[in-house]
Amino acid sequence: MRRDILVLLSLAALSVRSVSAAGWQVVASPNGPRQVNELHGVSALSENDAWAVGVSYNTERTIGSTLIEHWNGAQWLVVPSPNPSSTINLLEAVAAVAANDVWAVGFAARTPNSILIMHWNGVAWSVTPNPVTSMTLTNLAALAVVSTNDIWAVGGGRIGDEGATVTIHWNGIAWSLIPSPNVAPEIDNTLMGVTAVASNDVWAVGTQQPTSLTDPHTLILHWNGSAWRIVPSPNDGGSTVGNHLLAAAAVSAQDVWAVGYSEFGTLSEHWNGTKWSVVPTPDPPSGESLFLVSAAVLPNRVVWSVGEFFQDLQSRSRTLTERWNSSQWVIVTSPNSGPSHNELFGVAATPGGTLWAVGTAYNYPKQRTLVERKLP
Repeated sequence: MRRDILVLLSLAALSVRSVSAAGWQVVASPNGPRQVNELHGVSALSENDAWAVGVSYNTERTIGSTLIEHWNGAQWLVVPSPNPSSTINLLEAVAAVAANDVWAVGFAARTPNSILIMHWNGVAWSVTPNPVTSMTLTNLAALAVVSTNDIWAVGGGRIGDEGATVTIHWNGIAWSLIPSPNVAPEIDNTLMGVTAVASNDVWAVGTQQPTSLTDPHTLILHWNGSAWRIVPSPNDGGSTVGNHLLAAAAVSAQDVWAVGYSEFGTLSEHWNGTKWSVVPTPDPPSGESLFLVSAAVLPNRVVWSVGEFFQDLQSRSRTLTERWNSSQWVIVTSPNSGPSHNELFGVAATPGGTLWAVGTAYNYPKQRTLVERKLP
């Protein structure tokens, strides 16, 4: 799961007052019933209709309930959501298709398949039945919408005792498992992000580790309308350095981005219509970049990515937002809620050009949701 890959540092928030920094503002957001609260994904239909999803844990993270929040143009409010598992339920991603058609996916600790799919019909959230399959489906990490009847969700599963990619598709009637390839011989593959250009042009990104003796490497799959195939992708530092991709965002068929992290820090890769290449990412002057976790494209085709960096002087993680200026990634200052650890997990853009970013911030002994907004 994304939270495991990110190696969380115990993060969270202090206050709900708004704080501005270079256009970004912290916006007040509510929390679930427990002490540890995280928002993992966000999606926006308009300036007054946005959704954020995550989890509300107990301190030990042994009990977790789904956390769903809605922006109505004036404030974020918690919306009741079901929890099919008696122990851990969490949501990783959300995709808003219409005001009465919103999907969220994640994990619920249950057997045989622990993926969690939920739907908003304009009135209430409900759990959608998982696809029937002989393969064990363990987690869904990301969503991409082509149309109302053409939606993808990706994640991870098990084939025997090995990790395997999972891609499931909504055709307007039901979700079904679509076969997806894995890097062999010893399969340890997972998908963390997905983005769609068209019904026959979908990208999924993640991590593969072909043997227990090799470092994890980037994994990129492409859907051509009939089948998924592995597309060669580079690794920062070569084959002896661990690399992971966590999210993807498409501007066009010849302009697709994937972000994540390597042993050197943040990782960015770009598709130019022919091949993928590593694009350098900057370090902030006061610390070391750690992760880029999510990416979004504004209506003007500007690409943004969010994550966290480590502030050396105070030994704490802080929010990281970066913008592609057509020639390089540039760090844009973003605020933090409170003096302790802050982290961003998701970013999305409205049709009007507003950016929303969500995550978590830490204020002992509690961990609180973090929501930031950047107006056009």
